[in-house]
Amino acid sequence: MNWIGYLAATAVVAGLMAPAAAMTDSEVDELRTQFEGVVEGLNNDSFDRFNRAISKKDMTARIFGGRLIEPDVKLAFSSDFTASLQGMFVSSFPPSEAEILGTLIDFRFAENEGQAVVRYAASGYRYSYHAYELGVDSKGRLLILDWLDYFQGNRFSEDAGQALAMAMPSKPATRNMLKNKTLGDGEIFQAGELFKAVRDKEAERFFQIFDGLDPALLNEPVILRLNLHLSLAFPQSARAAKAVEMIVDAFPDDHLNSLRLVGYFIANRRYQDAIDAIERFQAGSGIRDGAMESVKSAAALAMGSTDDAEKYALQATAVEPSLELGWWSLLRARTGAKNYDGATEALARLEDDFGHTLDAAKLKRDRFLKVLAEQQEYLDWRASRE
Repeated sequence: MNWIGYLAATAVVAGLMAPAAAMTDSEVDELRTQFEGVVEGLNNDSFDRFNRAISKKDMTARIFGGRLIEPDVKLAFSSDFTASLQGMFVSSFPPSEAEILGTLIDFRFAENEGQAVVRYAASGYRYSYHAYELGVDSKGRLLILDWLDYFQGNRFSEDAGQALAMAMPSKPATRNMLKNKTLGDGEIFQAGELFKAVRDKEAERFFQIFDGLDPALLNEPVILRLNLHLSLAFPQSARAAKAVEMIVDAFPDDHLNSLRLVGYFIANRRYQDAIDAIERFQAGSGIRDGAMESVKSAAALAMGSTDDAEKYALQATAVEPSLELGWWSLLRARTGAKNYDGATEALARLEDDFGHTLDAAKLKRDRFLKVLAEQQEYLDWRASRE
């Protein structure tokens, strides 16, 4: 991650934030309450609190940064800041057939600097994680300064700034977005045409240009990420497989791209690769929650590794006991391992804590759990609860 581009914004942030001082527990609790209100609003399809928590001046400085964005594009963005920011925010999430809901899984503040981690759950067990950089103004109001989007694999202001630069990608702006500053005019022209294809949402045009790129451009992080994101729209294709191979080869230890790859690996039954990608994400981000442990458990179970499936499921219930998914993972892992006594422990938690009634008829409707309904351990447990 290149932090240098954000140094210019530091002066702006300093002007917004209160003088540094140790915060009391009650002050931190108040800020947490404010942030919980932001997440609650988003879950209720309201951006009001989210918009009010973001400083337009600071966020604009971060997005513009040292990027060569055309004046007309800057003006259009600044003139409709709230709608533009909201559109970029919404478009950053994984596709979902159901409502995407956020859960606050970590919140901390030291003096005037804070961080909050929110897990956003989409359908099909797809997750996005945002690590928010927080501040507080002189009146004690929470500020959202920026966030690291682990599904997109980048800082929000970085992606937004690149999108604005790509809206009208001049040669200097194109060169500015590339890591190699010694590329010739021909390579810069190719990259600019790629960016225009992204801007115009012309995937076929993008791939046509990408397939003829000069080899020097195939080492550019921004181009590899764009290729990955567009290619994963066709997850069963050879193109997607090649895009994944290229990003992994270029950045084998990079946790920022790992979360995006998990869904691809699972869809293609590359379960160990999915587990490895999750563990890179966890190690690099410091985020360990019940959802990712549950996905690891499901992947291990799909490989027939029942010991690992139970290990990951137990980790899910330990790190986040309030997450229902973790207990379902433990139920399935123990059923798969024929540990039926252990399975009834998970059944009890699902009934007592989450309001389910898991009678034999319901278990038999689940192709994986129906075997449990016939076991003596389950019948004894069920009878004990009547």
